[in-house]
Amino acid sequence: MTMTVDQVSLDVVQLTRKLMTEDVDREINPDDAFVDLGLDSLKLVDLLAAAEAHFDIEVPDEEVGSFTKVQDLTDFVLAARSSV
Repeated sequence: MTMTVDQVSLDVVQLTRKLMTEDVDREINPDDAFVDLGLDSLKLVDLLAAAEAHFDIEVPDEEVGSFTKVQDLTDFVLAARSSV
């Protein structure tokens, strides 16, 4: 099933919000850094695991450090889903 950019972006935001512990009602924008949203490195790993399960993709271990912003994960998911 093909997902639109908006669908993927919305899903990434929802997955991110589930892991936030502070200011959970704040608006999340594509340019927001995960660290600014209260996600430390362990929560980022949890987010990537959740994204893998949700989107049925695999995030290579060497890519984990490249996800600093919400848009980074959205872009990766779109690229991974388009290659399926």
